[in-house]
Amino acid sequence: MSALIKRLLNTRVLPMGLRTLSEVTKVQPTVTSIPSYSDQLNPIPGYDYIKTESHPIPGINFKDPPPAETGVHAVTGEVVKFPYFHARDACYDGDVTIADLVEVIPADSEKGPIDIWLDGFEFPGLPKGADEVYKVKGTDVGECGPTPDIWRYKYEIPAVNEAYLFWRKYGTLRSDNLPEEQFDAMWLHFFNNPLLDIYELRRGCNIVHDLDMIPEPALVEQMFYACRRLNDYPMTLRLLEGIKNKIPKDPVVYQWVLQELAPVMEELGIKTPDELGLHIAPEGKGPLPY
Repeated sequence: MSALIKRLLNTRVLPMGLRTLSEVTKVQPTVTSIPSYSDQLNPIPGYDYIKTESHPIPGINFKDPPPAETGVHAVTGEVVKFPYFHARDACYDGDVTIADLVEVIPADSEKGPIDIWLDGFEFPGLPKGADEVYKVKGTDVGECGPTPDIWRYKYEIPAVNEAYLFWRKYGTLRSDNLPEEQFDAMWLHFFNNPLLDIYELRRGCNIVHDLDMIPEPALVEQMFYACRRLNDYPMTLRLLEGIKNKIPKDPVVYQWVLQELAPVMEELGIKTPDELGLHIAPEGKGPLPY
């Protein structure tokens, strides 16, 4: 085997596939210019540009959250103040009943690809027949998934706990083979889960990044909100770097994504790596790895 062939086989190939962004050229005329600060060699003293994910950025953080609201904690059930760090649907609604969360359907109904059916028990206040099952609402293709209110029963009913584990795991492996609506529904719910911790956040971000696709701006938005709840500002920069690096020869897609994310980035106070000058290696450090 020649040296050239060996080198080609060892060359890393960047994923170039797109999902629903194939017609992004239609929005090219509307793309606003993205400012670049190429004149700053080392704008943030003491910042290690290689370890963005795990090292805080001196003087750079999210905007202060709005005032807290009172709600019922999704895990403990206590009445607490919910700041912006928690998911929007992390509070249980006291007026929600089991009829708002599940519905009774015939057991011989056609089951959708992400439908969650519950059987082998009976919810108090919502009886079902022997030939009927419970279907969790919000799990049809195109819907955003079950609300966290249903998971309040996971400590009491084993079937609900199994459904919870299924929903957390399903779609996280080989999820690029799922239908588009199913893919978006699973991952939007994954990042909007109030029980998401920083390890699951990074695991989810890494899986999405490894797929042969560019995530939709709506999905990146939920990733940003999850980063805000966990107060992980560096991860937002990693997300933007990952999108930019997937298509280095077609910057218009990256600019279009930034344009779509502009409102949430302004809301949370997120800056791009280019605005922070992180696309330029500090003096004496050599070229950037991306």
